[in-house]
Amino acid sequence: MVLVSAATVRMIVTALLVASPDDVTSAPAIADFLTSLGGDTAMKTSRSMPSDPLPQIYPLVRDESEIIDYRFFAEKPTANGSVTAERVGGVFARKCAAKGGRIEPDDGEVARSFHGRALPPRGKFKHFWSGVLAVCVRSPCEIMGGYVAITFDNPELATKSDLGARLFSRISSMPTRTAVYAYRPERIRSPASFQAQQAARRADNVAEQRTQEAFRRDLAVGTETNCDTVIQIREPMAQIAVPLVRLTPNGQSTF
Repeated sequence: MVLVSAATVRMIVTALLVASPDDVTSAPAIADFLTSLGGDTAMKTSRSMPSDPLPQIYPLVRDESEIIDYRFFAEKPTANGSVTAERVGGVFARKCAAKGGRIEPDDGEVARSFHGRALPPRGKFKHFWSGVLAVCVRSPCEIMGGYVAITFDNPELATKSDLGARLFSRISSMPTRTAVYAYRPERIRSPASFQAQQAARRADNVAEQRTQEAFRRDLAVGTETNCDTVIQIREPMAQIAVPLVRLTPNGQSTF
């Protein structure tokens, strides 16, 4: 087994987190799955504008440089308002597998990190919306792509809310709107970056523990501590003199 210092591990983490796109992954980006789904890129389909974005275009307004391609859908309301988002997920998963990748678990650090960054913040919008996403990886260092699907005015969500929302959901002429975004793989944190970060934390903890052990081992009369000078050692305790200028709860001169 090869041991490395905490400083070395931190250097590895820094390299993973700030590396250029070419250094992060050489895997082909998965974006062509959008062409088989239909939809369009017309902003009017989303029924939103960049100046006042609704949830479905929030990623485009905020992360435009990170998005390879996108599609908007406006469809007749159905009992399952997430049907388009689910179809997108199936197509993306098949493309991922065909290129030798796998979908990251929803509860894993990669997916959770992407979830927290790519989806609109909860509480920012008064409208009903739901979001699903997935990340495809081929190896710990190779992100192959990720997608986000945001459904606006989802009938399922509306029927679980207050009376006004239920009435709103019954307006049959209002379509269910879904936006789908394919993200650049180099903009998604890889499993390796999280592994390196965890290794750095472990290395820091070990280094701190060793420092504390060395401090206790070398403690002697006359050692200056953050509480002041050691005047007596009676293991496992050390007696500390309190400076005259420092007030203590009961007037103690030593601790």
